[in-house]
Amino acid sequence: MPHKPGLDKAIRYIEAGLKTKLILEDIAEQANLSAWHFHRVFLASTGITVGEYIRKRRMSEAAKELVFTAKPIKQLAGEYQYESQAAFTRSFTQVYGVTPGKLRRQVGPLQYYNAISPQPRGDKMLKAIIKHKDAFRVVGITCQNTMKNNNIPALWTEFNRQICSKVSESLKPGVALGICYYTDCSVMNEDTPFTYLAGVEYPADKDCPAGSEYRDVPASDYAVFEHHGSLDTLSETYNGIYNNWLPNSAYDRNQTDDFELYDQRFRFGESNSVMEIWIPIVKK
Repeated sequence: MPHKPGLDKAIRYIEAGLKTKLILEDIAEQANLSAWHFHRVFLASTGITVGEYIRKRRMSEAAKELVFTAKPIKQLAGEYQYESQAAFTRSFTQVYGVTPGKLRRQVGPLQYYNAISPQPRGDKMLKAIIKHKDAFRVVGITCQNTMKNNNIPALWTEFNRQICSKVSESLKPGVALGICYYTDCSVMNEDTPFTYLAGVEYPADKDCPAGSEYRDVPASDYAVFEHHGSLDTLSETYNGIYNNWLPNSAYDRNQTDDFELYDQRFRFGESNSVMEIWIPIVKK
């Protein structure tokens, strides 16, 4: 019997704990992922960060209680894990554009934020090729990102303009790599920074070109997937990898960098474009 998607289990855990202190590491454990990778997968699968989802769901359930019960606002604030009534009111107003007190007095329906189920979008069937890659060095430039702020497109523009011509000794001409640094965070949320490097594979015994930096990626086995089409649908491929392929495979995700590979098959914005996603794996 196929394994039930880990995200579905994680969301049920969140829903059962809306009135408790939810810890990201505990939520991620439901999906058998590290907190770091769970955060990435959740965003790719649902279009919303874990923290924002929890906030909206708590506010939605609190709104129902405001309308249908006589509980004091201060009591609701405590039940939904807010340190004060003022903090609860600020968060509630951000979601609904109205204070809790005003909502209780208003007449008319309210749009609730319902629980979501991260089922795969479309019927895309993913096939993986298992490959081993020895340790390698990537030279390029990096940027800091968060789940809220994506600086990666601008980084590639800068790489193509400033660095690409300087890396003439690339080991694989015409092939670019986007390395997402593995992060083992004790605290992880949508504001936690992570590092991404746009670059090329480069000889480890050569000096880095001026203005660049490097990343040494350790040896690992990888599950290699092809993404076909525009980058606008890239999240669907990641969703299929983490929500379907990985849970039903004989592998766990290895705790090291993953990367994207762009070669002559990649055509930005075109439907016939192909790029690769390399996910580090270990046998279960």
